[in-house]
Amino acid sequence: MTGSPRNAFAAGTLVFAVGLSVRFPITSVSPLLAEIGRAYHLPASGLAVLSAIPVLLFGLASPLAPWLVSRLGLERALTVLLAALALATLLRPVAAPGLFLGTVVVGAAIALLGILAPQIIRRSLPHRGGFWTGIYTTSFGLSAAAGAALSVPVLHLLDDRVGPALAAWGVPLLIATGLAVAFGSRLRAGRSAEPRQQQRFRSVLRARGIWSVTGFFGAQALIYFSLTAWLPTIAADRGMPPANAGLLLAWMSVAGLPASLIAPTLASRRRLRVPIVVTISILSAAGLTGLAFAPLALAPLMVAVLGIAQSAAFGFGIALIVFTAPSAAATATFSALSQGIGYAVAATGPLLLGLLSQSGFTWTAILSILLVAAVAEAAFGVVAARASDPATATGPLATASPSS
Repeated sequence: MTGSPRNAFAAGTLVFAVGLSVRFPITSVSPLLAEIGRAYHLPASGLAVLSAIPVLLFGLASPLAPWLVSRLGLERALTVLLAALALATLLRPVAAPGLFLGTVVVGAAIALLGILAPQIIRRSLPHRGGFWTGIYTTSFGLSAAAGAALSVPVLHLLDDRVGPALAAWGVPLLIATGLAVAFGSRLRAGRSAEPRQQQRFRSVLRARGIWSVTGFFGAQALIYFSLTAWLPTIAADRGMPPANAGLLLAWMSVAGLPASLIAPTLASRRRLRVPIVVTISILSAAGLTGLAFAPLALAPLMVAVLGIAQSAAFGFGIALIVFTAPSAAATATFSALSQGIGYAVAATGPLLLGLLSQSGFTWTAILSILLVAAVAEAAFGVVAARASDPATATGPLATASPSS
């Protein structure tokens, strides 16, 4: 497939479309948590559970990705998942039970789409893997920023009706589904015979770097989703107007956009991977410390630092999957394991922060707890960066990974 410019264009379009689709269904909810609670009569604990569901499903649903691809093929799996995501987003605001059930489907669909995107890059765009990983993660940032920045204006545009404001985000997802229908057939070209799923799973469990990549991915995801769920609430509780608090979450995504493109591109250079990890972890710790202890007036600066760190960390995590997976055929399984377990760990973040807040802990104390995740991010990241370099690999499981 990589020899055809038309097929490469189709793959690139789908990578970008998937990236644009898998954050705003979450970030569009966070700024409206108070309104959702009033509209659906949900207590603070219910809102904490609602915030944790997507990340929890990221962990629970991820192992299904290789099975889904083996049953449907990559192109049909993408189309089915985007369609499910669109329908769940459109229908979940109908009633409170549907809100939770729809969020389960949203979380599962996003998880599986996120697993498949690295496989598209590794199989269809391998010679510029770092660049396309950067494009993918940058589109994540755009999606997250759009959801956070526009959710309140969309609510006001629709006469402050929470249900229609939530359902409106299904429209761009229908467009993405149409793109999958139009371009998905191009992914069929060049399909080669692959080992059976069980064989791939066993080999990936023993693959070099699988557990360090998983640890890094889990640590960065725990920080990111904790902030995504509660940053507007943290800022509002400290005295910031709710509309500005929602924009603060959008600002975190916008500030990180350059890093989401640059970090995976630089990760193509093996010698830079360890320095990138160290820089990301220092920025994460500095941003969390500033958000916890600095005056509220400095919150935009601290959030910008966190945006740079988190966008770079996510992009670098995806790049590690692309570069460390033992083969193109095994990328979906490698991605499913590392992201699935990582997200399962990360799911504890939003729920834990919400429950601690409800128990009377201050946000300063709660944010200090996240510094532990920043230390873990550094430790796992250094080991994973070294494991991604085939020059340091030994033994039968050491396989070369693409360098660009």
